Amino acid sequence: MLKSLLRVGAILTAVVSLGACDPPATVQVEDEKVDDKLPPARVDLPDPPPASGFTIPEKNSDGTMRVEGLIHHQEKFLDQKVDVKGLIVKLSTPCDPKKAKKTGDPCPEPNLFIKDDADAQKVLRVVGYDEDFVKKSKLAEGEEHVFKGTYSKVAQGFVATEDGLLLLDYVDDMAVVEPK
Repeated sequence: MLKSLLRVGAILTAVVSLGACDPPATVQVEDEKVDDKLPPARVDLPDPPPASGFTIPEKNSDGTMRVEGLIHHQEKFLDQKVDVKGLIVKLSTPCDPKKAKKTGDPCPEPNLFIKDDADAQKVLRVVGYDEDFVKKSKLAEGEEHVFKGTYSKVAQGFVATEDGLLLLDYVDDMAVVEPK
């Protein structure tokens, strides 16, 4: 019985394989005749954007870096101190260490995301501060600030990112770490 099934399977495989090797049928297409009396096709395309539309500016008019400019020109600014103006689009959720310890979960490092404006595509993660700083500085989503710090690819507690991240020293003129 098993031999018969194997034989049938081998025959079906051979038949399917042979069918797959058939050359494709030739398809003939009739030439369409163009009516010479019709007007030529009219194409109405918008003007191409100017070359300046493809450049990503590094800085704002006040001299601060733009998020998209910093990310686009990152080879010039990695591991350097920068001042970036950005709109806070997301703040990490505060973590209560006591509750986290009870559940056995670690508290993630606080961080926030900024971008040039609400419609901008690129976002930059800002790290290197604690929850007390967020409370003290009263940071909130939707606010624009100047973030001063070191532009880097990695930071303690954060994985390497393609767009980099900002290790924060100041928000506007408020220091993350108070001098002693």
